[in-house]
Amino acid sequence: MKKVLAAGAVALMALLGGSLPATAAPPVGQICPDGDSGKIDVSGDVTSIVLDAPDGMVITAVCVKAGSANQGLGAEITYYSPGVDSVTLTHTSGKGISHYSVWYGDGGYES
Repeated sequence: MKKVLAAGAVALMALLGGSLPATAAPPVGQICPDGDSGKIDVSGDVTSIVLDAPDGMVITAVCVKAGSANQGLGAEITYYSPGVDSVTLTHTSGKGISHYSVWYGDGGYES
């Protein structure tokens, strides 16, 4: 019985894990890598940004930088598998975004 429950739990995690975003360790230097978009600076106290993928593309990863390493904060990378057509960028700290970058992949739809 334990083996059946364990196998079911592993299967469920694999199923859910493929559809949920995954966050990676922060990049060295607390600065987002350029990605496909290049590093995009944000001015003001903006805490969220909505991004839409270009026609024919999906968003596969984003990096968002807010706060500083001294505060125990910094850049956060999130991967999307499968890719998504739209995403709202925020930082887990709730602080204003200082910069971000985006990676794209094929597979979106044209609107």
